[in-house]
Amino acid sequence: MKIYIKHIIMAIVATFVAGCQGLQMPQSPLLGTFERKTGHIVYVGMDSNIYTMNQAGQDVVMVTDQTQLGLELPDNTTYFYPAWSPDGEKLAFVGYRRGDDRSVEVSLYTARYDGGGLSKIFSQPDKQPFYVYWLPDSSNISLLSGTTGDDRFVMDIVSIDGSASQEISRGIPFYWAWAPDGYTLITHKSSRPGAKLGSTSLSLVKVGDTVIDTSLDIRPSLFQSPVFSPDGKYFIVGIQNSEGGGKLMLVEESGGRKQILNDIEGQAAFDWSRDGDRVAYISGSPTVYGMVGELALIDLNDIDNPIVSETNANGVIAFFWNNSGDKLAYFSIGESGIADSVTQEFVLDLSVLDVKSGEIISLTSLRPTDAFMTQIAPHFDQYQRSSTIWSPNDRYLVINSITEDNQPGIFVVDATGSLQPRLANYGVMPFWSRK
Repeated sequence: MKIYIKHIIMAIVATFVAGCQGLQMPQSPLLGTFERKTGHIVYVGMDSNIYTMNQAGQDVVMVTDQTQLGLELPDNTTYFYPAWSPDGEKLAFVGYRRGDDRSVEVSLYTARYDGGGLSKIFSQPDKQPFYVYWLPDSSNISLLSGTTGDDRFVMDIVSIDGSASQEISRGIPFYWAWAPDGYTLITHKSSRPGAKLGSTSLSLVKVGDTVIDTSLDIRPSLFQSPVFSPDGKYFIVGIQNSEGGGKLMLVEESGGRKQILNDIEGQAAFDWSRDGDRVAYISGSPTVYGMVGELALIDLNDIDNPIVSETNANGVIAFFWNNSGDKLAYFSIGESGIADSVTQEFVLDLSVLDVKSGEIISLTSLRPTDAFMTQIAPHFDQYQRSSTIWSPNDRYLVINSITEDNQPGIFVVDATGSLQPRLANYGVMPFWSRK
C-alpha cells in the first residue's frame, strides 16, 4: 500500500507541475486505476462486437455476447453504430447478419451497458438502419434506414422492447432533432431523390397514435441538422435570404416568432449548449469530409438581444459542447494538413475553447480513423444530437486516432491539457455515456 500511495502522490505532483509549466506529463499506469470513474465508453471492437469500458480501459464488457441469444459461436453477425440512451443505462446498435446465401439481415439491437438484456428489437427486410438516435425518455429509439426499392431514407420510431414501431417520414437527405418532450421533432429533408441542401424542406412533426407533419413556410439554406433549445421553446434553422445567401434563424416552437440571429456564408452547422445560454456554429465551404469553417458563438442569455462573437478557432471541421455548456471541444485541420501524400490521411488538432474567457487549450494532434472522417465529421451536427465525446463530469474526452502501429486506437484525453492522451483500447466509434 505504501508503494501505491507513493506512486499516486508522484502522479498528482506531476500533474500539478505540468499545469504550472504548460506541459503535458506522461500518465502513470496507476493513475487510470485510482482516478474517479465517470460514466462508460461504448465502442466497436476490432472483432466488430460492441464493448463498454471505463476511462482507464478497464471493466471491459462485450455487450454483444451471442450466447445471450442462444446462438452457437462463432456467429456471423457484426455490429456498428452504437448509441447511448440519455439515462446512460442502455445501448442501441445495428447488427449485420450474413446468411448462407450471402444475403445480409440488418437489425436494431438493444442491451444494457453491463452486457445484459441483449435483444433484437427491429428488423424489416426492406430497411437497413444506419443511424440511431434515442428519444429523450430513453424508452424509444428513432433510426434512419436505407430502403429497398426506394431511393429515399426512412425514419422510424421503435419501442425499446420491440413491441411497436412507427414509420414517421421518408426523404433524402434526412436530418432531424427531437424536442425535450419526446413528441415533437423538426425534420429537414427532401422527398425528391438527388436533391441537394438548399432545395429541401422543413417540417414540425408531432408523433403519437398518428403522425402530424406540418410543413414550415421556411426556405432552408445550406445546413444539415436543426436543433431545439434545451427547454424546447425554440429551434434554430438556416434560411435563404433574397440574395441567395444564408441566415441563422431562431423560431418559436409554436411557429409564432421568428428572429434572425446572424448571416452565414456557405454551409453551416450549429448546436445549442446544454445550459441553453449559447449557440455555437461554423460556416464555410463544404468538402468531401464535411465542411471547414471558423467557429463562432451567439450569446442568447437575453433572447431579444443575441450577441455574436468570433473566436480564434479556425479550420474547424467538427465540435462538441460539454455537459455544463461552458466549453467546446473542436477538431481542426492541423498545420501539417496531410500526414502522408500517398495515403492522403489528415492530421487533426483537438482543442478546447472556454466560451466565457475565450481561452483555447491545444490538447493533441491525431490521425483520425476512416470511421470518424467518413461517418462522424461530415454529419457531426446530427451526431451531436445523439452522442457525445465528453465524460459526464466534463474532465475527459474520448477520441479515435490511428496509433503508431497503424491501428485504430481509442484515446482518453484530459480536457485540461495537463496529461498526455491515454490509449485505453482499440476500436472505432467511441462515445461517452451522458451519465
